[in-house]
Amino acid sequence: MLRKNKGKFPTFNDGMLRICIEKKQETDFGAPRNARKTEDFEFVMKLGFKEMSKRDEDLNFAESEDRTLSMKVKTRLRYQVKKTHMVLIEGMLYSIIHIDYDKAEEVMYLYLEEVRKVECTEGN
Repeated sequence: MLRKNKGKFPTFNDGMLRICIEKKQETDFGAPRNARKTEDFEFVMKLGFKEMSKRDEDLNFAESEDRTLSMKVKTRLRYQVKKTHMVLIEGMLYSIIHIDYDKAEEVMYLYLEEVRKVECTEGN
């Protein structure tokens, strides 16, 4: 696939995010338990990102899905990333509301909803 801006790559220097899957955990009586530490997640990949402004149409879209848009980020296109994955940025856990793919630019936009603060354990 040819890039529109051949030779010019987008920069993602606002930080690093981790795409992850929550490990199945249960309490003593079999109820699901929320992940509270980074060790409670299986990490899929790490990507640099650029934070984008939230447009009115983005906010309206999230609201129509009964969700709250906390953050919108642009990152390198990776088709392995699914809406069922979670995103960890600087100790904050986000769920993915929507993924918008831009094949021409080889980037994707992740629409994120804040879930909770996660305790960072050593090595993650």
